[in-house]
Amino acid sequence: MGKIIKVGMLYGENAYTVKGVYKNSNGKSHIPAGFFLSMQNGDIGQWVKGQINWGTNNIFHTYFKLRKGADATNFEKKLGSVYEKHVSKDAKDALLSRHFFMQPMKDIYLKSDIGNEIGSNGNIKYLYILGSIAGFILLIACINFMNLSTARSEKRAREVGVRKVMGAGKGSLISQFMGESFFMCMIALSLALFLVWILLPVFNGITQKNMELFDNPSILLWIALLTLFTGLLAGIYPAFYLSSFNPIAVLKGRIMNRFSATAIRKGLVVFQFTISICLILGAIIIGKQLDLLKNQQLGFKKDQQVILPLKNPQVSANYPALKNELIEMPAVKGVTSGSSYPGVPILNDMLFFAEGKTMSDFVDIHLAVTESDYLETLGIELKAGRTFSKDPTADSNSIILNEAALRQLGYDIKDAIGKKVYYQFLQESRQELEIVGVVRDFNFESLHQQIKPFGFTTNRFANKNSYIIVNLNSSDYSAQVAAIGKAWTKINPQTPFMYSFLDHDFQKNYEKDQRASRIVINFTFIAILIACLGLFGLASFSAERRTREIGIRKVLGASAMSVTKLLSKDFIKLVIIAIVIASPIAWYVMNEWLQEFSYRTSIEWWMFVLAAGLAVVAALLTIGFQAIKSAMANPVKSLRSE
Repeated sequence: MGKIIKVGMLYGENAYTVKGVYKNSNGKSHIPAGFFLSMQNGDIGQWVKGQINWGTNNIFHTYFKLRKGADATNFEKKLGSVYEKHVSKDAKDALLSRHFFMQPMKDIYLKSDIGNEIGSNGNIKYLYILGSIAGFILLIACINFMNLSTARSEKRAREVGVRKVMGAGKGSLISQFMGESFFMCMIALSLALFLVWILLPVFNGITQKNMELFDNPSILLWIALLTLFTGLLAGIYPAFYLSSFNPIAVLKGRIMNRFSATAIRKGLVVFQFTISICLILGAIIIGKQLDLLKNQQLGFKKDQQVILPLKNPQVSANYPALKNELIEMPAVKGVTSGSSYPGVPILNDMLFFAEGKTMSDFVDIHLAVTESDYLETLGIELKAGRTFSKDPTADSNSIILNEAALRQLGYDIKDAIGKKVYYQFLQESRQELEIVGVVRDFNFESLHQQIKPFGFTTNRFANKNSYIIVNLNSSDYSAQVAAIGKAWTKINPQTPFMYSFLDHDFQKNYEKDQRASRIVINFTFIAILIACLGLFGLASFSAERRTREIGIRKVLGASAMSVTKLLSKDFIKLVIIAIVIASPIAWYVMNEWLQEFSYRTSIEWWMFVLAAGLAVVAALLTIGFQAIKSAMANPVKSLRSE
């Protein structure tokens, strides 16, 4: 407390006194702040005081803490009167429209999708997807318990018969079997808590979160409810099924495998593999989409580009000297600067209109203010006209546009060069810029977004010395970064050296998609494994129940291969039915997920074939071991024991 620290920002380096320290929230905030400054300071505070126009001001978020019992909906409606009193005239003068709305703070991180958020938000859809997968895995496990409990019913039929003869009622039997189910769930819960405690650091590494097992006390209630629900779901059908046996029939050994129980078991196997195949297809499509994002031609060169942020006026003023130092390095192909670079949010835009049109026909064009060699350094393709002149004053009234901007302005690329675009801000007179070049459309933002109208200028709207882009022709990055850092320290000894790679910065747009992909793939493997464990158990009981049949078939000359086919075909039929059911479901769900991307992969037939093949192979490997074991058994031993 009371220490002095220096903070370098856009308006220079200033000294601040530490007045407070706040608790680390472990990322549980939509404001990823390392420090807070008052707006009434000598840095950005002077600029804030000048923001007096309600119509054009869109940089601030306002937080309300309502009184207890206040109606948020009514309060939101009353904001309309604020608009009419303060904003309406200023907005109309600027030919803009504004509206106020409120949002619960707890909804911002997962549910807000407005532009220019304070920090990177999460996605509620991914929570729904991952929560559904977790639920399906638990359901598959419950199905295994039900299937195996009913499949081995013959083993417990005599017990049920004896207990009924001794006076046990159906209710007491149901209570016994349900108690067994709940007891097994409690054992599973103990193991699960232990595994979660061990594996949580690994999971935090995958998700890049900092979660703790019991950091939210309400989770204890949810764990208790989930355990009770699982015990009830897994045990209710076996309990009623086993308790319904006729005591006389089972004691005489005449218990028959009911058609309804067999049909239910088969239906549950189909359901298990339907879920598993959906997950396989989902993992394949997600992987292909991420591969598309990784390898898509973006329209610029993102590899071997080093980004150096220029955080304050002093460093920006030293840019020419730093550029001279960098350009002399043998491994440096080019050096340029700009107000922005691909992959980071574009905060500068202006409303332009074409010749013969008015401000009401405006096109919102995002802008980057750049040096003359910016396009060449980034490898952005010029389709018509020219790039900027090296004379800093020659193109002060020039603009280079992309194809999307031309289309919306109504210009044809063949005759766009020399045309004018106009803008008018507030009460200023109309300003004009001449189109001197047209570049091919490129992805300045992530592939989640459509390509927007974009333009380049040399000295308007922003500071072109905000970022340095260094184009390297060497793969020895550590040595080159060290050399760049040495040159930086020589020119800016008071400012820490910071850098990033353009391809890494651009790839950050897909980090959440990649993390979700890894989790889905891992969960898919777990789901298939659990489904196969259940299938293995059913195959074992099926083979045991048909021991006499297999022995007789082998004595009569049946080969081991024919016996293996006999035991496998019924289960493979169930997997094929699951494939037919899962394919349209997976197609619909994944097609909805792909709608979040402006550039998306196609769902092709081979994906369904691959998913089906993987499911069949997994089933064959699971069933085949038990089938071959039974087929190779000595028929004399099986018939003697029977």
